[in-house]
Amino acid sequence: MSSIEQAPRLLDYKGSLDQTPLLSLLQSMQAQRATGTLQVRNGGEAFSLFFLFGHLFHAYGDGSQGEEAVFEPLAWRQGDYTFDPKSKLPTEETITAPTADILSEAKRRGVPGADNGPMAPTRPAPVPVAAVQAPSPPIPQVSERPVVSQQPAQQPQAPTEETPPPTELYPLPVGKLVYESLKTAFVDFPKLLRSLSSDRLTGYLRLTGQASRGMILFYQGSLIESFYDGGAVVTTGRTAFSLFKNDVDRGEGSMDVIELSPEVVTAIYQLLTAPTILQGLLARFVDIRALLQYLQEEKIHGSLLVRAPDEMGIVLLRDGQLLGAFTRGQPQLVQDPEIVTRLCADSKTRIEVKAVADLEEPASVSLEEMLALTPSVPATVYRPAPAAAPTASTPAAGAPRAQTFQPTAPAPPASNAEPDIDWPSLMSQLNQMADNALQNRSKKVKEMLASTDHNLDALDRTIDRISQTSIMFVDPARLTNLANEMRQLVEDQR
Repeated sequence: MSSIEQAPRLLDYKGSLDQTPLLSLLQSMQAQRATGTLQVRNGGEAFSLFFLFGHLFHAYGDGSQGEEAVFEPLAWRQGDYTFDPKSKLPTEETITAPTADILSEAKRRGVPGADNGPMAPTRPAPVPVAAVQAPSPPIPQVSERPVVSQQPAQQPQAPTEETPPPTELYPLPVGKLVYESLKTAFVDFPKLLRSLSSDRLTGYLRLTGQASRGMILFYQGSLIESFYDGGAVVTTGRTAFSLFKNDVDRGEGSMDVIELSPEVVTAIYQLLTAPTILQGLLARFVDIRALLQYLQEEKIHGSLLVRAPDEMGIVLLRDGQLLGAFTRGQPQLVQDPEIVTRLCADSKTRIEVKAVADLEEPASVSLEEMLALTPSVPATVYRPAPAAAPTASTPAAGAPRAQTFQPTAPAPPASNAEPDIDWPSLMSQLNQMADNALQNRSKKVKEMLASTDHNLDALDRTIDRISQTSIMFVDPARLTNLANEMRQLVEDQR
């Protein structure tokens, strides 16, 4: 019997930890795709764990939060628990790793209670389960790609040969073809972007090269996101836009312009950026049609991804309703999910679901600002190179630094009133602080830093904005603490 089958059903939503330890609770929450708040108590200590469709996304208690707030109660053999499926969930997200990875890390640390029962059975038991049940955990994690500029969570086990490369971008649907096969060698890139913006394009500009792919997503003429796959890493935001523009400036590849509906573009944005709430489900254990019905009942904003050995299909959902389905081989959107669900006939097919809690219109960025901050650079810029001595007449002073793939604005001439500051090093430290504090939510802060002029007054203003900004699933107190830490670092440079 697998550990999921051994897990309790939480029918009474309360119990004692001596009979049902936290490990079993975590497995049960994952198996049932539960949403709500689990509280565990032992004497005067208490911890709260928050779940969204079985995904543990936040935990805190006894002065700790995130994964550390899971490790301590794992060792408890006394106490009690309660689960509230109707509680209001917080917006903060301190846990991004799958539950199986958290338990594996707890095992590695020797946390008592982290190895109660088999965590990775050699073969899953061939028992039919309902659509919203999962096979025996942990399942090899399907990590499509790190679309944010951070390293993926450390995997406790080597990936199997079925695991896709971490640099793959999702396929995209095809709508109305506005321009086809534009040769980059003959395209005025800034003029093309301004034309698409003035035409209020809702869709995307796609770049296809021999060893790279890129995409710039538009919503009613506004640029909302960029993605670039260079074969070694997938990047987003300003970095992706810069690399995309570099390929065009060098005349590499061709471009297509695709027009789609606003609803589909929003769904694509969610597909590429939303967190995964169900991951790595084996299709042979899942009733795919019942799963779609469940997502409809839950009014999910997101996507259902079906990955067969030789094909991949995606169903886009808005408020639980079907927006369209497509596959890599048949990218035209259709209103019948059968084009995707039939891929589940292969026993090796895996399923995942990505979703956001609230449907929001994607935020736009300034096209002119992006063009101004991405000077054309040679291909060798992506390899580490000694930094040239900064001078007022050196064009390369504002080129992106290869080590971090973080584009920076051209540095202005040094002022006599400013101290001698190593700006590349300082900006790198600030970006690292943002990654450490916000993890995969750091993109907005890093974009603000990238657009900051290289003088202390401008940097102080940006840090003030960081403390006042709003980021989904991020507690404002974390942004305030991050801004205070950044101020201290900048003060040390004065």
